[in-house]
Amino acid sequence: MIRCFTCGRGGDFREQKDPARVLREFKSRRIMSWVDFETPTEAELGLLTKKFGFHNLAVEDVSKGRQRPKIENYEGYDFIVLRTPAKDLASAHQFNIFLSKKYIVTVNLHPVPEEAAAIEKAAKNPELLRKGPDAVLYSILDAFVDAYFPALKELDDQVDRIEEEIVSGKASPRILHRLLLLKRRAANLRRITWPMRDLANSLARGESNYISEKNLIYFRDIHDHLVRIVEQVDVTRDMISTTMEAYLSVVSNNLNVAMKKLTAIATILFVPALIAGVYGMNFKYMPELGWEHGYYFALGAMAVVTGGLYLYFKQREWL
Repeated sequence: MIRCFTCGRGGDFREQKDPARVLREFKSRRIMSWVDFETPTEAELGLLTKKFGFHNLAVEDVSKGRQRPKIENYEGYDFIVLRTPAKDLASAHQFNIFLSKKYIVTVNLHPVPEEAAAIEKAAKNPELLRKGPDAVLYSILDAFVDAYFPALKELDDQVDRIEEEIVSGKASPRILHRLLLLKRRAANLRRITWPMRDLANSLARGESNYISEKNLIYFRDIHDHLVRIVEQVDVTRDMISTTMEAYLSVVSNNLNVAMKKLTAIATILFVPALIAGVYGMNFKYMPELGWEHGYYFALGAMAVVTGGLYLYFKQREWL
């Protein structure tokens, strides 16, 4: 699907119902055009070369969808690749931008909710397009970066909930599986945001020929946000590792407590068994066998020793 937006000299922002007309005039110096390809077909992707004249290598990068965030300078335009996270943070979608002085072309092979938010923002603020294509690029980047914060907050909240469960003594084996899953998500988020930070840094330094100097401050703001996100991701990863260590420590401590209890119980049961074993031997000449009160003495000795050992271990908090 192809959607086209234009901003004429009067500053009116509107969606064009005839994409073919925009494709014919998108390089016009009279209007500023924003052409968006959403989940394009092969035929629509072919227009990037035939109608727009973009380089085959750039179009190939678009179709493969496996590129890192980057900026490449071509004659007459820049090719920019962004990454936006999926909901489960298990993957990231590639978002492609062709930027020039008078137009911006965006191509996404998968639906991207953040772009819809950027389009809505532009519709409510016509001044955005009037400032130029680089302002639209900033709006898209800003929407993408804002999407990282809820994902990061959700990770932090899940880690906090697991920490509370561990502290409250609910260290079940499922916690380790959840921690490993969170660790993988944090690693994926870092893998996405780290190159995005480098890209924002390149844009903020003016490596694009189509970002005006007065708008560089906005891209520096994007870069600052991404630096903060990357730092927070590293903090979250450290928290996950620390929580995992705490879980293993709790499990080890619980095992030690269980072993202490089992040792105390085994010791308490061992003494009566020893006494009963001694007097259960089938020797003919045993002094106590002929004693009238020997049976009661043996039972009493078992009770006294068992009670004494129980109190001893109880005092040492082994039971």
